[in-house]
Amino acid sequence: MSERQAWPGQAYLDELRPKRGASVRLALFATYSVDVSAVAATLLALIGRNNDRGSGSAVDFAQAIDSLRGKVRILIQRGRIAKPVALPRIAGILDQFIVEQPHDEEHRSWHPKIALIAYDGPGAGSIWRLWIGSRNLTRSRAFDAGVLIEGAPRRGRGRTRLAGIGKVARRLAADAGRTDADAVASEVEDLWWEAPPGYVLRGLIDGLADNVGLGDAPPPGDIRGVTVVSPFLAPGFVTKAGRWGPDGERTLVSSMPALVALANGSPAALRGFSRLLAYAAPEAGSEDEAETDAGEDDEDEGAPLSLHAKIYSFAMADSEVFRVGSANATDRAWWGRNSEIMVELAGGDDFRRGLDFLVGSATPVTLPDLTATAPTDTSAMDALERSRRELTMAWSPVLLREGEAFTLDAGVELSLSNPDHVLEVGHANADRITWPGRTRLLVLGDLPLSYQSGFIQIRLHGAGGALSWMQRVEVRPDLEPGRDLAALACHMGLKAFHDWMRAMLNGDLAPAGGGDWDETFEVSSARREMRSFDRLTLEDILSAWARDRASFGRVDRHFAPYVDAMLRHGQALSDADKADLRELSEIWAMARSRLTP
Repeated sequence: MSERQAWPGQAYLDELRPKRGASVRLALFATYSVDVSAVAATLLALIGRNNDRGSGSAVDFAQAIDSLRGKVRILIQRGRIAKPVALPRIAGILDQFIVEQPHDEEHRSWHPKIALIAYDGPGAGSIWRLWIGSRNLTRSRAFDAGVLIEGAPRRGRGRTRLAGIGKVARRLAADAGRTDADAVASEVEDLWWEAPPGYVLRGLIDGLADNVGLGDAPPPGDIRGVTVVSPFLAPGFVTKAGRWGPDGERTLVSSMPALVALANGSPAALRGFSRLLAYAAPEAGSEDEAETDAGEDDEDEGAPLSLHAKIYSFAMADSEVFRVGSANATDRAWWGRNSEIMVELAGGDDFRRGLDFLVGSATPVTLPDLTATAPTDTSAMDALERSRRELTMAWSPVLLREGEAFTLDAGVELSLSNPDHVLEVGHANADRITWPGRTRLLVLGDLPLSYQSGFIQIRLHGAGGALSWMQRVEVRPDLEPGRDLAALACHMGLKAFHDWMRAMLNGDLAPAGGGDWDETFEVSSARREMRSFDRLTLEDILSAWARDRASFGRVDRHFAPYVDAMLRHGQALSDADKADLRELSEIWAMARSRLTP
């Protein structure tokens, strides 16, 4: 496994980490697309255990699952889970955090990018953080933009109400399946919000509801210049934005493919801008307006700078008023077809410097140059994308489970309208099977409990390429309650289990071991054995208890279930490992007899 590199999205994750002594009570995310490694990185950040590579150990991962179960929900557009080249089997248990929104992408998309998080701590009342921006929960390296504000129950200097945030919170909580959506909305609506230093919060622009546009009028006042930053363009909205502010003071920053397409299709839309600048297109799978393959290559270092930010900035007499969020400069984003969110702020020199850097990193282009450039032929991939959208809305897949045997019920007799396209479907942790034609049921085979998940994988391919993705589907009947336990126990291995028990006994302050969370036990076991294996001893347990009398009881509830699960589901454990576990169980029983009444 190659060494994972630092993730440019790390700053986003670090903003989500709880302060010392605090913990996450509730976290609601909205995003267009996700990949499982970014979901795991987010969970690790929410317990303060992500590292500078957007990862963490197997022990950290187990702790995140245990701590955040039932607290975190991520709302995504249906069918927009990226399929990695190799899916770690343990990633199947991330299904519990994903909720798909069934928007028909031929007409509208679920497209907001929001993080709304409540933290409980030693102080009075909960602290909330609200992030709105352009970043999906993926490992994108493109330029993104967003703003983080903090809410508190008490009024303070620089804090203000944020009208409409309760409505947004209610929508997210209800769509996440929470029964307390009204209570969440009421709590959030009563908060006082503080913008980052040097910024003033002006308002929320909520376009989550069906057929509710964002409004395309610029802010009132003396506008002296306009900068529009968006990777995707449509002629109607760009024409409208080309009338904002004074002539000769409008700048449009976009991706080269979007500029070329608009220049060749509707060149008049670009004539309202005095400056045109270009970046590379966003990574594949980042948006609904230009979708190709949802797969990605994290090791590609040679790609040019790409753009994914959406910023609409208005230079005023004494400040810069700007809107940042999820909406591209397209008709469907601003005029009610998509579910979108934006926030409006006023900024000063810091914002201006950041915007100047983003603009200055782009390549100046001219309208004649753009019109002289032929658009890239994407007809083959466009046809695959049409088949993908047709499939996603035509079926309502359900995994039917009988013990360990799984069958996929498509909900309809499924067939593709394009005869040149081939459909393959499988459980996320098994092989794909070619769809046999006009049928409703597909037998997927048996899976042990530790591999079971509500994720399925789909691949469409034809002469022009292929699309691969995953979906979160209903499992009927529900997976057994012990699924997480079986999966984590099977995945962690013996050393990581010792490390986890020790970390929890020490108040979770000890360095966590166990390799990266997505390292398979079989691959990493030899590497782990090369490191010193510091087994948990009776002295370790008693020492931890002497420092913190509650430590043993806190950990004891995890011990026996995990040992039992490892012995039942740990196929990679050797006989020596199993003997070690039984010896540790005897030590633990001695400690229990001494430390519990």
